[in-house]
Parts: sequence; structure tokens; C-alpha cells
Amino acid sequence: MLRQGLRFLVVGGANTAITYGLYCVLVIWWHPQLAWLTVFLLGLALGFYGHTKLVFGGRLGHRKALGYTLLQLLLYALSSSLIYVAMQLAGLGPRAAAALAIVVNVPISFVVSRWILSDRVHAAT
Repeated sequence: MLRQGLRFLVVGGANTAITYGLYCVLVIWWHPQLAWLTVFLLGLALGFYGHTKLVFGGRLGHRKALGYTLLQLLLYALSSSLIYVAMQLAGLGPRAAAALAIVVNVPISFVVSRWILSDRVHAAT
């Protein structure tokens, strides 16, 4: 599990660097929530492929894609709420608020993604 955790961090880190970098550029011209939605969708596609194939060694499939998408939608709702609260109540700027949301989401994402994306061998009953 340690190796998976490290691969998860590398793949997720690359995905995060790409999408967060794009977010930081987009937020110059766009509302923070629109910028976050845009990078979320890009990150969804990159993350599904990278985590399924490179981290958990699984096969791509429709059920996994649906489960991963639902997880990411829940994480999106959590991160959007965190961004709003961090900006409105804590006075953070949009970049710092997004960074906080990322830190909160990573451990949740690893545990649930591992369950969704790993190929499981079912014991004969």
C-alpha cells in the first residue's frame, strides 16, 4: 500500500500541478468557481486514467468511471464549500483557499479511489 500511496501522490501531484497552475491563470480573468469547475473537469479525465492505470494497475471500465466521477463530484462539492468558507469567513484569497481544499481532499481521495479503481479478485463462494 505504501508504493500505491507514493504513486498516488506522484500522479495526483502532477495532475494537481497542471490543474492548479491552470486555475491560477484562469482566475485572473474568470470567477474562482468557474475556474475551479474548468480545472476540475480536466483533472477528472487525467486523474481517472492515471490513477486507474498507473497507481492501482486496474483496467479502465464504465463502472469505475462512474464511481470515480461520483467520488470526484463529492470532492468537488467539498472543495467548493471549503473555498467559499475560506474566502468569506477566513479571508483567504482564491489561490490559498484552493490550496487548502486540495490538502483536505487528498487523503479522502486516496482511500476511496483505491477501493473504486483497484481490480478486486472475488473469492469463490
